Amino acid sequence: MGADRDGVLREVGSGVRSNLWTVIAVAIVAYAGCDMAHEVLGHGVACLLVGVRPLSLSTVALQTGTSSRLVAAAGSIANVVFGMLAMWLFRRGRSFGAGRYFLWLFGSINLLNGTGYLLFSGLLDIGDWAVVISGHHPHWVWRAFIAAAGAALYIGAVRLIAGSLISLVRNGGLDRQEVGRLVFPAYIAGGLLLVAGSALNRIDPSLVLTSGVSSGFGAMAGLTIVPRRVEKRTQEAQSAGVSPPLGFNPGWVTTGVLVALAFVLVLGPGVRLS
Repeated sequence: MGADRDGVLREVGSGVRSNLWTVIAVAIVAYAGCDMAHEVLGHGVACLLVGVRPLSLSTVALQTGTSSRLVAAAGSIANVVFGMLAMWLFRRGRSFGAGRYFLWLFGSINLLNGTGYLLFSGLLDIGDWAVVISGHHPHWVWRAFIAAAGAALYIGAVRLIAGSLISLVRNGGLDRQEVGRLVFPAYIAGGLLLVAGSALNRIDPSLVLTSGVSSGFGAMAGLTIVPRRVEKRTQEAQSAGVSPPLGFNPGWVTTGVLVALAFVLVLGPGVRLS
């Protein structure tokens, strides 16, 4: 009887799929949240601490009246802090559902964005960390340092976020065949959201590339490595389940639509603060 039952479970598990609309909705909320963690909880809070006046908030920037190294660095730091917090909460969860998937995705993209920004600024000498090291000499040494630090931290972030799913699959909480279905649609939907949000910015058309595309698809590219890494490390794990890990969730789908509209149509052009 046991062998027959296991066979039925494997047959059922092989046919389940996570609901695409729920995956996309969670991704939209996670990506928008990551962007606002960078701009508001990073740059914005730092502005309050050092007395810098914020002028406007958009998906691509928190514009300020004066430049500050601390304010510039705070965006990436906030991403890493919130990324680590989300991953800690994810690891404490018991069952896998839309809420726990959000924690994993939100934590993952925050870590990738925060560490990837160092590499991006070091290589191209633009963005927040270019402001942080401006005036420091020899400048090429500082650029090389933050680029190398960013590369090392980014690799560590990819290993961490993949490792969290490896543990989940090995513990029977997730069918390893579902990992790609949870990652690739989220990567595409989230990237398109950030590009769409940047397309309406009133600061500089180049920010569509240097902020929207570079963050949405460049910084988050580490996500695309995760499914293959999980597959290689969980060959011995049983891939079976009696229900899809993510069914259609009208609450998440509605929230995703509302967040997307607000992110693109309201925050995209920007909101004047003073």
